[in-house]
Amino acid sequence: MQNIIITKLQLQLQQLVSALIFSNLDYCNAIYYGASSKAIKQLQSIQNRACATILGLKRREPKSEHLKKLHWLKVLERIEFKILLVTYKALNGIAPDYISDLVKYYNLSGSRSPSLQTHVSKTSYGDRAFISCAAKLWNRLPEAIRTSPSVKTFKTQLKTHLFKKSFPT
Repeated sequence: MQNIIITKLQLQLQQLVSALIFSNLDYCNAIYYGASSKAIKQLQSIQNRACATILGLKRREPKSEHLKKLHWLKVLERIEFKILLVTYKALNGIAPDYISDLVKYYNLSGSRSPSLQTHVSKTSYGDRAFISCAAKLWNRLPEAIRTSPSVKTFKTQLKTHLFKKSFPT
């Protein structure tokens, strides 16, 4: 009986964390692409504290395995997920025109699948812009994910891909 109560409490805490913390972490998180490692570390620290709160972990206990148990992507992968999801929607006509206009396919001769046109920037800030990072991340994705037939399938495959990247076995 006590295990059922603890599990229910953990589920409620998870919902609370999703509503209050992840909504803030994920809001405009694409602007964190290419941010300093210090900034990413601070954001990861927030996610780690949320994990510790839900699972009742001690302060110094490593959180990585527990993030995996909760099936949460780390902050860097959450950022990539968001950028790639917007890119998928832009390429499939589901995003607003002003975003869709930023991503264009080009096909190298002899290449099986088209890639996104990359933009070279003269500054590190330019490399962080959506037009640059979207192409870079998209072109690195396996073709099977890029050619997903629906948003739901794309999200599932992408999360699995990023989860494996975040927590290699």
